[in-house]
Amino acid sequence: MIPLPGFDEGGQPHVVVERVQLDGSRRKVRRGFGGGRNFGDRKKHANDLSDDVDFVLSNVATRTPTLGIDPRLILVVETMTSGQSVAEEANWQRSGLRIVDTSTTKRVVAFSDDPAMSLFLARLEDYSTGPKKGQASAAHEAFFDNIDNVRPYGSQDRVGVELQTVLRQVGRDDDITVDVEVWYPGDVTTAESWLTLISDAIGGAGGVVHDAFSSEASGLALMRVSARASIVRQLLDVDLVAKVEVLPEALTINASPSEVGADTVSDLPLPNDSSPLVGIIDSGVVSNHPLLRGCIVAAVSTSAWIEDGADRHGHGTAVASILARGHLDGQISSNDWVAPPFRVVSVRVLDENAQIPPYRLAERELTDAAIYLAQQGVRVINLSLGDLNGMIVGNRAPSIAALLDALSRSLNVVFVVPTGNVAPREYAGQFDESLAVDYPLRMLESPNARLLDPAPAATALTVSSLVSPLGPLPLGTVSLGKAGWPSPVSRIGPGIGDAIKPELCAPAGTMGQEQESYALVEPDALQVAVADGRVNSTGVITHDFGSSLAAPHVSRVAALVASKYPENSANLIRALTLQSAEPVSSDFLSASTEYAEGAPSAEGRRFVGYGEASSLRSAESAIRDTVLIAESNIPVDGVHLYAVPVPEAFFTRKRASRGMTVTLSFDPLVRARRMDYLSTRLKFEVVRGLPADEVIELFLSEADDAAAGTRVKIPNRRGLKVSGIPTQKRITMEPAQTVRSLGANQLARKTWQNSLPRFNDFPNDFFVVVQSLNRWAPPTSMQPYALTVRLWVDEKLPPIYEEVRTKVSSARIRARGRAQAR
Repeated sequence: MIPLPGFDEGGQPHVVVERVQLDGSRRKVRRGFGGGRNFGDRKKHANDLSDDVDFVLSNVATRTPTLGIDPRLILVVETMTSGQSVAEEANWQRSGLRIVDTSTTKRVVAFSDDPAMSLFLARLEDYSTGPKKGQASAAHEAFFDNIDNVRPYGSQDRVGVELQTVLRQVGRDDDITVDVEVWYPGDVTTAESWLTLISDAIGGAGGVVHDAFSSEASGLALMRVSARASIVRQLLDVDLVAKVEVLPEALTINASPSEVGADTVSDLPLPNDSSPLVGIIDSGVVSNHPLLRGCIVAAVSTSAWIEDGADRHGHGTAVASILARGHLDGQISSNDWVAPPFRVVSVRVLDENAQIPPYRLAERELTDAAIYLAQQGVRVINLSLGDLNGMIVGNRAPSIAALLDALSRSLNVVFVVPTGNVAPREYAGQFDESLAVDYPLRMLESPNARLLDPAPAATALTVSSLVSPLGPLPLGTVSLGKAGWPSPVSRIGPGIGDAIKPELCAPAGTMGQEQESYALVEPDALQVAVADGRVNSTGVITHDFGSSLAAPHVSRVAALVASKYPENSANLIRALTLQSAEPVSSDFLSASTEYAEGAPSAEGRRFVGYGEASSLRSAESAIRDTVLIAESNIPVDGVHLYAVPVPEAFFTRKRASRGMTVTLSFDPLVRARRMDYLSTRLKFEVVRGLPADEVIELFLSEADDAAAGTRVKIPNRRGLKVSGIPTQKRITMEPAQTVRSLGANQLARKTWQNSLPRFNDFPNDFFVVVQSLNRWAPPTSMQPYALTVRLWVDEKLPPIYEEVRTKVSSARIRARGRAQAR
């Protein structure tokens, strides 16, 4: 393995830890639906819902076919509470409705094959009659009491924001190209039949369907269509259509004129022929560029619409130069170049305008590119792209994000993606003298600075950009932000379902502001050096900035982990890359004029996630910095337990820092149009001073409580509760479990300044508990995951690596001995 610059070759291998072999299957419980009612007058509520249904049925019955396609029964059910549990979804199916969308708060979109909705209305009648003799609740009480109203799904629901503007500006006979999302009915066969039906209708009306794509793994059915505006308007009335939107905007490159000639970067050191591979999907690369010569294993196109893998825009070459050579500025100024630790495999998916070819869906092009890279042995794929029209709204997963989550699971690869860029004019309001310090607050307050597709992808490592170390600025110019602050052009989280996004950050430049005019400027001193791959460029190195250039720094760290653990899963690569994160201060919010006493850490995480990825901390341990790793498969609603020895240095009575960091990564099934986007939710907690069997029982009970809410009481033979564990025995970590467990990439930290107490009558080990909470995964499924635990002490305390390694090894031998004895 070739280390990254600064990486200690003398490091120690991470320590593999096995889970404690106790029964961790969740007890099955009978779910109830107790609690107060929303509608006291059942009869009136049932009549109101019946009137709503009559209106929907009448609407379908009186409408004529659109583009030759008969009306279908697609309805919107406004609910009193958010989301749908597994049990509740079964109720919809028993009522004759198939859910196709629960992604929006308090709204369900359902499809009925029965033109009379007979089952639904029969159940509604049973509910309206009230409780039967001896019953406390009416039939189907919980189901109908949670429904507020029912309405048709109309054209106003289908039209995209940008398409609305376009349709106001074009004539009925003007041709436009749009992406059409078709409802995914739950099985790919029906989805493809609906795609064919709509495709034939569009062709018959004189339009052209360039591409159609369906993905069972992500729950997507998509088309790219060119047609007259009049036909597109009719598409908005086709019931099988979920959404219609114009094509994404092109990427831009803000690079300055190149001033560095090829002669200044000649004869650079090259990677070894055996150096590990890292993948890039972008606008291609200039393979013979002086910075990339000898670093590119392949530069190809997997698209019939793109002739080759050569870069004719410049974006891909800029990103590839960071992938191959890292931070260029210091190497350029010193002319001291480090041999690249990786070789690059590039797939071009963007044309010379940095767009997906107009006759192909991005989802298909990215799928083909990712499959090609995986077949070449690539484990880490840098995807510095974003849909400029695809800002996350609510909890619905954008289509490319959902696709990446499905591909990550099926191909066992890690995607690294940027947050996407945002121009300050979109969120800042008036440019004034306070913008340089207040821009983070303005981003928090604006709805226009949210993540772009595919940044919300649950399994991808999403990366934001930081302000780089500042060079000399032109007179009268100030930088937006200080070194280490989030960049003013890097979008912010959270992700789907309030998951922590981005997870990581890396330096990638900022903008400047003229003090007199307040105008924004882009001096080279505030940007980062990259390879200049633009057509007709006169030099080889230019300067640019943005989150696209932050992502490849994290890809390098992930690729280093992948090269060290070639047989392990993508889950472990992500968990160890997360484990390398160095915390970033939130002082950028405290500096704002609106914050007098500092900013909440949760708001800081929306900009920088868990911190800045570090190659020094990713792939190897050190004598005072030891990482334990584990991989396993957990059953639905199961509990796994890991015993982590507490080093003696943690008990040493000396005022000195010591700490623990835990990361957890997993790759659940996903569905794009679900509020409960992830099929399974995993979470972890850390306790000590309790016997292992007691810990298992505690968390089995806790898992039941979490899944059932307040609807059922779980008997516990010991009378224990997780919340009742004393503070010395339950390790409170930051961020809290309720916050970090919303995502598929989780990290939590704990630091002690003083020694830990010893428990004479109980185990002193840390127990890391991993819990699975099912949402809609098949009941017999197993969820793969990776867990890492870092134990560290400062230099005032004794080394810990050998002690931890020996204790883990001894525990493994004892456990195997007990297993053989049985």
